[in-house]
Amino acid sequence: MVRLGSALIAIFAVGSASAFAPASQHAVRSTHVLQMTTTEAKDPVKVGVIGCGRIGIVHLGAINKAPGVVPIVVSNPTVSKAEDAAKKFGVPKFTGDAMEVITDPDVDAVWICSPSQFHADQIKACAANGKHVFCEKPIATDLAETVEAINACNEAGVKLMIGLQRRFDPNFLRVRRAIEEKEVGDTIIIKTCSRDPSPPPYEYVKGGGGIFNDMAVHDLDMTRFLAGDDPIEILAVGSCHIDKSIEDLPGSEAFDTASCIVRYPNGVSAMVDVCRQSSYGYDQRAE
Repeated sequence: MVRLGSALIAIFAVGSASAFAPASQHAVRSTHVLQMTTTEAKDPVKVGVIGCGRIGIVHLGAINKAPGVVPIVVSNPTVSKAEDAAKKFGVPKFTGDAMEVITDPDVDAVWICSPSQFHADQIKACAANGKHVFCEKPIATDLAETVEAINACNEAGVKLMIGLQRRFDPNFLRVRRAIEEKEVGDTIIIKTCSRDPSPPPYEYVKGGGGIFNDMAVHDLDMTRFLAGDDPIEILAVGSCHIDKSIEDLPGSEAFDTASCIVRYPNGVSAMVDVCRQSSYGYDQRAE
């Protein structure tokens, strides 16, 4: 650990499938309703951030602007990146070891912004050390590890929040409110579409769990948010059209384009299509 000088819940995991299959019954569904409240905290929440790559820097910037929270330590395997982030955001400690963040006695909550394949183990380590967790999606790269991580937090009595930020977007919240208040009648079909401007690096895709876990998860969660229920059947298919270098990767990591049909109770269905590249730039829609 190096010192520089005097410094949220919704969960959805899906794997690829080639035919309609019942949704898993093993994950425990929380019955808590998403609520956003403002409270006067006597002491700030002290946060440690794991990962100082692109998304870690984004979160550090947001944490620094948020009331009642302060970053006190950051980590990155390339320690120079952790040092640069600490200097940029005025964080007093940095390290190359994520476990030093998790075991730091001054840390109340840990932001996990590391590559996807490390999420589950880091969540479980946070739970074992009594730390609340904010984790970038996905929770894990397979369903068994996802359930293990959730159960570890439940058993330890710590909060686990996943970065499915579209639930907090004013536009999506307005659509949800319109549905709940019957402004638009009964929901029959939900459609979402996501496009990134360009495909991510090979190193990002490798080990990340595939396009359903690291990209379509946002759309799948949004269909669940708007449907107000859990899915009962899912059809997911994918293919590779943009970045042929990923075709040697296993499972859905070899896909840069994918579609899903999700069946909800009461005959409601959702259609999702995602692609890692768009000639006209970033695109995200729901109807």
